[in-house]
Amino acid sequence: MSTKFNEEYFQDFQEDIKFLINSDIRLEILGYLYNSSASIKEIEERTNFSYSSILDNINKLEQRKFIFSIDDKFYLYNKTKLKLTNILYFNKTTNFLRDNSDFLNQSLIDINIDTIKDLSALEGSKLIESNNIDLFKPTEIFQDSLMGFKFLKGIFPYFHPNHYDIISYWIDNDCTVELILPDAVSEAVKNFIKDYLPKSPAIKNKHVKLKPNDSNIQFAFTVSDKCLVLAFYTKNGQFNQNAVITSTNQEAINFGLKLFEEYEKLCGDYVSLDYIIYPDGRGKNY
Repeated sequence: MSTKFNEEYFQDFQEDIKFLINSDIRLEILGYLYNSSASIKEIEERTNFSYSSILDNINKLEQRKFIFSIDDKFYLYNKTKLKLTNILYFNKTTNFLRDNSDFLNQSLIDINIDTIKDLSALEGSKLIESNNIDLFKPTEIFQDSLMGFKFLKGIFPYFHPNHYDIISYWIDNDCTVELILPDAVSEAVKNFIKDYLPKSPAIKNKHVKLKPNDSNIQFAFTVSDKCLVLAFYTKNGQFNQNAVITSTNQEAINFGLKLFEEYEKLCGDYVSLDYIIYPDGRGKNY
């Protein structure tokens, strides 16, 4: 794609945004027509705008090739739906970047993962930072995200200092957990699970899975059925334990699931953690 084409497209995109956001009526008309066609009368009943205002904006939308009519019914062009999707994505991404600009400017986000580019999914998320009153708030947020869920997926450059309570919770509650960890951390978690299981005879670990990976872990996150918690390295190469982004929105959770799935494909195999205790006390790996 040429630079000229990019510039022209961006200019048109800017003009479309200006044209639409200058009128609530236009946005409501397009929103109403997004899923179904309608007459002016039907739009009037739905939106409570006056007939004359709707007619005026319908004409402007037709002139700008956003909509067309057939037998007094108005429809969106397919390209209009694409424009609206792009504008929504652009606005949501801009909102997230604006709201978290200081944190993001200090963070290393040079990550070759397609999903991480879709920051629009994180609009409305909360940035939790440590402060003089609560130095460990981000760490507590991470710990909370590691317990009380139906499933959990995550990537960590280290493991939480309160690992005993966390891992024992997973085993005792038969949790479904998939983690990508540096080799040494993965080995430590694996050994803890094997040491813990004999305390509960005849328990087999069915649901905790680990993937050792020492390369290119430039962020940490957990995603579960309840929330997403995300943290980054700083630009000087140190992991930032003092700030996390968290969200309970389903769009953010879906973002986390896609992020894990994409990163998972870059790693090796899961290690075997199945370990069952027989009545005579003998243990066996699977």
